[in-house]
Amino acid sequence: MTSDPLTPLLAHFKAEARLFYSGNLCGNASFGTEHGTGFLHLLRAGSVKLHDSTGYATTLSEPTLIFYSRPLNHSFQTDPNSGADLVCASMHFEHKAFNPISFALPARFECPLSAFKGADALLGLLFSEAFDQKPGRQNVLDRLFEVVLIDVLRIALSRQDAEPGLFRSLLHPQLSKALTAIHANPATEWSLDTLANLAGMSRSSFAVTFKNEVGDSPGNYLTRWRVTLAQAMIREGVPLKLVAERVGYASQAGFLRAFKIVIGESPTTWRNGLVE
Repeated sequence: MTSDPLTPLLAHFKAEARLFYSGNLCGNASFGTEHGTGFLHLLRAGSVKLHDSTGYATTLSEPTLIFYSRPLNHSFQTDPNSGADLVCASMHFEHKAFNPISFALPARFECPLSAFKGADALLGLLFSEAFDQKPGRQNVLDRLFEVVLIDVLRIALSRQDAEPGLFRSLLHPQLSKALTAIHANPATEWSLDTLANLAGMSRSSFAVTFKNEVGDSPGNYLTRWRVTLAQAMIREGVPLKLVAERVGYASQAGFLRAFKIVIGESPTTWRNGLVE
């Protein structure tokens, strides 16, 4: 059983990056919420005044990563003469109804590039590609931004001052064992007793600790995880009967009931409403 808390999550919750700007920004730039995406900005050089719709305002004068994991109006102001070197990508997360990664991240994540230990080569390659015009540049930069996101997740996961939620739970010496097992093996018949034993805790202590740290009961979390994986399979055209089996439901009726509780409609209705 894997002890890596991120790999099972990333296997199911991919994020798609799309570079849309690289260069010297002189003046102002605004980023809205109309496309329902997040934004990942890399300040390579210069000074930027950052504002967002929460009232947050700061001036960034060293190379910095700014990540808005969810749609939030924000803007940059730079000196109209000297400007600032920026590379920016939109970031689209799959499964908006229940995406543990995007829910666990703060709405705004800000971090000096110097905090990305061992990532000098990655960032150097990204900036080299961003400020050049090599063939295939767009595809290379999209993939590099997705790798940068993994480093963001590593830093968020390692922060000891994290708020209650998934990332802090994945650091918990006991809960992390149960969560990683759920993520890696959703079809297993997980009972409260089995998960508590895996965590090395009593049944009652595990249930209370899980609720306090994760923000949901073990049973509800497992159901939402399974249903979200089911949505991905339905998008791929997997027959509903096979979907139910693959995410851990012995009966079709049980799967249909769980899906409707989480999503609010049947799998067939949800599938018919997908935009191709």
